[in-house]
Amino acid sequence: MKLTRSFLELVSGSHGPSFYLLDAPRFQDNFRHLTDAFRAHYPQTTIAYSYKTNYVPRYCALVSQLGGYAEVVSSMEMMLALKLGVSAHKVFFNGPYKEHEHVLALLHEGGTVNIDSWEELQRISRSADQHDGEPFKLGLRCNFEVHDGVLSRFGFDTDSQAFLDAVALIDGHSKLKLVGLHCHFATRSLDCWKNRTEGMIAVIDRHFRHRLADLTHVSLGGGMYGHMPDDLKVQFPVTIPAFEDYAAVAALPFARYLDEVGGSHRPTLIIEPGTALVADAMKYVCQVNSIKHVRGRTIVSLTGSSYNINPNPNRKNVPIECFPDPAAQDRTEMTGAYFGGYTCIEGDYLYKEFSGNLSVGDFIAFDDVGAYSVVMKPPFILPNVAIVEPLGDGDRYKLVKRRETFDDIFHTYTFE
Repeated sequence: MKLTRSFLELVSGSHGPSFYLLDAPRFQDNFRHLTDAFRAHYPQTTIAYSYKTNYVPRYCALVSQLGGYAEVVSSMEMMLALKLGVSAHKVFFNGPYKEHEHVLALLHEGGTVNIDSWEELQRISRSADQHDGEPFKLGLRCNFEVHDGVLSRFGFDTDSQAFLDAVALIDGHSKLKLVGLHCHFATRSLDCWKNRTEGMIAVIDRHFRHRLADLTHVSLGGGMYGHMPDDLKVQFPVTIPAFEDYAAVAALPFARYLDEVGGSHRPTLIIEPGTALVADAMKYVCQVNSIKHVRGRTIVSLTGSSYNINPNPNRKNVPIECFPDPAAQDRTEMTGAYFGGYTCIEGDYLYKEFSGNLSVGDFIAFDDVGAYSVVMKPPFILPNVAIVEPLGDGDRYKLVKRRETFDDIFHTYTFE
């Protein structure tokens, strides 16, 4: 996505000094690249996009157009997928809390629910007692050691009696059908992916080798790094894997295991990326509001906030590009400057240790902000900003989401 000062002025003239830019071609490239990397080893791989990472409908619709599935963790996300025309058969409902009426709605339409707990399974079982149609399609979320230093709170401990009881309950109910296994671990390292794949293979080999044909899918979850420029990679304490690296430790051993087992059945291997697809497919643009010097440090105040790009206190300095204001009379040279946000929070910094020259009115575009930005921006101090999609020739755009207003924030309140 190539930007110009004139294009940013065009957008800001209608939508304010801060806004997101959606890069659909980059998102599509990421989707195809990751799919191809896994299918090179296991052709039956399909992406189920993690809606929670960035549920902008434009991205979710692109996933459907590219043949992907919807991985949702809330009724809101489930309803979004269905509103976009995604077939219920391509919706996978995960998460530790699911509103039961929405669970039943999806199951009745042929979607899949991955069970997280015994209590959730019991609720579905009781509802299935009254069900006259096709059996409800269920998956079990598996929890086992992946040696990442984290004790995950999600899913069934596969070494526990509860896991065996869950399988037995589903198998013993004529209106329930176990169609898949699911896991997800947040650690993005190759070791974690290697260990989760080996863990899932062990679960399958121990409990389902004799009934592989029952499994329509096996999901290894998400948690992958996406494409990054070198100046962002070096800020991480680990080597950032390529998509091909993830595929080599996940899809390849999965394919080898099924070859060893033999037979013609090949369950769909599902991966659930979010960040890997969308992080570098969105930019955030804001303007320099003021420049001041405070006890030896230059503070550049912006019309945006760190809450717009990533609320994580351990966030990195993402790549930036500055677009000078041609009308500025004076420019300030600075070294080690901090870019402060519009909130009253002391730690609201979008970038640290900037060196260069800036002037009030300059635009600054922050790259790699697509993951957990729009969806986690609270209505704190200011409502959220517009999202636009630049079109091919660089001087046109499509409005994806309008700028939020006072009424958007307060219309659910009562004023009495």
